[in-house]
Amino acid sequence: MGGQDRNGRVMEMKLPVMNPAALRAGAILVGKVIGLVGRATLTRIVGAEGVGLYQIAYSCYGIFLMIITGGLPTALALFTAKHPARGWGAFRTLSLIVALAGAAASLLMYMQSDTIAILLGNPDVEAAIRCLAPALLAVPLLQLLRGYMQGSERYGAISFSEIAEQAVRIGILIVLVLMFASEGTSIALGAGLTGTTIGALAAFLLLTACLAIRRSFPAGFIEPHPPLRGQVRSIVHASMAIGFTRLLMPASDFIDSLLIPRRLQTAGYTLSEATSIYGVITGMAVIVAYMPTIVTAAISYTMTMKLASYYQQGELRSYQLMVRRMLQLCWTWGLLSGMFLLLFADPLAHWLFHTPEAADPIRYFAVLPLVVGLRELTTSILWTQERKNVPFMGLLNGIAFSTALLFFLLAITGFGYEAASIGILAMEVIAVLINLYALHRMRANLFAWRWIGWEVVFCVLSLILFLFALPSDLESASFWQAAGYMLIYWLGAGSVLLVRAKSFMQ
Repeated sequence: MGGQDRNGRVMEMKLPVMNPAALRAGAILVGKVIGLVGRATLTRIVGAEGVGLYQIAYSCYGIFLMIITGGLPTALALFTAKHPARGWGAFRTLSLIVALAGAAASLLMYMQSDTIAILLGNPDVEAAIRCLAPALLAVPLLQLLRGYMQGSERYGAISFSEIAEQAVRIGILIVLVLMFASEGTSIALGAGLTGTTIGALAAFLLLTACLAIRRSFPAGFIEPHPPLRGQVRSIVHASMAIGFTRLLMPASDFIDSLLIPRRLQTAGYTLSEATSIYGVITGMAVIVAYMPTIVTAAISYTMTMKLASYYQQGELRSYQLMVRRMLQLCWTWGLLSGMFLLLFADPLAHWLFHTPEAADPIRYFAVLPLVVGLRELTTSILWTQERKNVPFMGLLNGIAFSTALLFFLLAITGFGYEAASIGILAMEVIAVLINLYALHRMRANLFAWRWIGWEVVFCVLSLILFLFALPSDLESASFWQAAGYMLIYWLGAGSVLLVRAKSFMQ
């Protein structure tokens, strides 16, 4: 039960440190599963080329979205965690700025959709871009509100809103694509993408209702300690450093959407074939490979506030202990989930997408759960130390090297899937290596063989067992046979995870 403060207001009992992470992981898992089901269904309706158009449109939308929001949600969360009494006032001030920027960007994207489609090299994406434009007003405000609530540690409401947003978005996407399928792929996709705006509005209203019902607004909607102009300015300045780093990922996706189809056409593929390959890589294989990173993303999301608090208060022993346990769990989860992708790429490609071409890229990306997990956690660690320039430079160098590789390798005839996979992997590997090097120079404990002893033994045994037991040909492995192998794998992997998770939860 909760206690009361000096003014008699009911105070919520804080959850143990692992509970928010578990809650966050569960919410992200549900959202990712909904998204994966939606992506699999969309693939069956519009095919690989349609998924490619979907990815191209979203890459353009993503770059607009990040320009509007930058790192404001995270900066607001950090500010609210340090100054709870001023958080709501800061949110109200920033929301006016974000609303104006979102409205301007939405209008620009809508009116120039034909020009943007031509610049992207595919006129068929025009309808999708036009229908995504209104989301540039709704989604930034939603993200800003979530940032305020993250700083207030209201993870339950955030998680519920994310699930609701994803369910509404995917539900409308599938229904409208089916309804407009007879009008052609581009029109059907455009209609379906209106679900992005509707889902964001639904989630925003849900969060607002949660705040009102729980009486989380300050009395009379007036902050007892309104933020000073200088404090709001400091939030904006902090958001710029965070935003530049986060802008790089949408920028990388945008560059890929421009570069991959064009260079594949240079190698002799038609526009339709190039769009299909792009859809298989970024809309299928990457989606599956990034699924396991929900665990490390949840840990990073919830632990960043706690780490920042430890570091600011000088509790370096607690800070170092939490960093070590976070990295230990990342190594464990990355190895186990990556081995699963390596062993079961064929059944996953067949069951989820009915696209055998996705199997090899999924297998190539088996290392991503570990690499991306380490990048996310080390980025959060560096941010808490006010070293935001290190992740930025890591991603910048990774994108530059990846772009150069893609430019040359994609032009090699018959090397399309391999070239695209190498480029994406290169970007992530270089980014995480720079982060790790920066922490290593501070004598941080980043790795020890004792952290992964059981994991290595399990992975070696799994390779020996499943390379002989699991048929390599999809036709010779029934659904129940492959599902049985997967169950056996996760029973073993779960035992290893249970041992590691116990130490983390302590």
